[in-house]
Amino acid sequence: METLGSVSTIRSRRIILFPLPFQGHINPMLQLANILHTRGFKITIIHAEYNSPNPSNYPHFTFKPIKDHLSKVAHEYPTNRDGTYFVRYLNKSCVDPFTDCLAGLLAEPGEERVACVITDACFYFTQAVADDLKLPRIVLRTSGLGCTLACDALPFCSKKACFYLTKQDSDYEASVPEFPLLKFKDITNITINPQDLKNQCRNIHY
Repeated sequence: METLGSVSTIRSRRIILFPLPFQGHINPMLQLANILHTRGFKITIIHAEYNSPNPSNYPHFTFKPIKDHLSKVAHEYPTNRDGTYFVRYLNKSCVDPFTDCLAGLLAEPGEERVACVITDACFYFTQAVADDLKLPRIVLRTSGLGCTLACDALPFCSKKACFYLTKQDSDYEASVPEFPLLKFKDITNITINPQDLKNQCRNIHY
């Protein structure tokens, strides 16, 4: 009986990957795809039109572009300082195109079955899509551990304007409601004690 990790079993599987269309997210996803390909997986990349990868650089992958509609908000690039805005926009605009593309890939006749879909952690809408299609989903988080801990420790959100403060903002000297002793200007000066970081890492459960 073949084990899950045997070569013949692995080669009977396809993996579909869906990177966020920003360079720091695309490159790690393609690196992961290369690793999986060397292990015998057949790779399909679903990608947004914006900042799309060059298929000629990866002739061993299948690429499926989908519409992202980012062109509708392109005029906001120079002035919109909210770093989360475009990610949230993509999570709305890509729902139907991604769902249709993924469903089409699963329905392709004569193709090997799909083992799972691997999506960028910032594409949070994909979990519901994978559940509907009864397909396992794996998340690739491209940020470092320090970023993960910071996001967990600082429960700020874009609607409170904590992600795009500058020294010229009127609230720069104001106190942060959740932390009475912390001022907005202090956010840019936060440092992490290496020992505290090490202790927090020990408490993370995988």
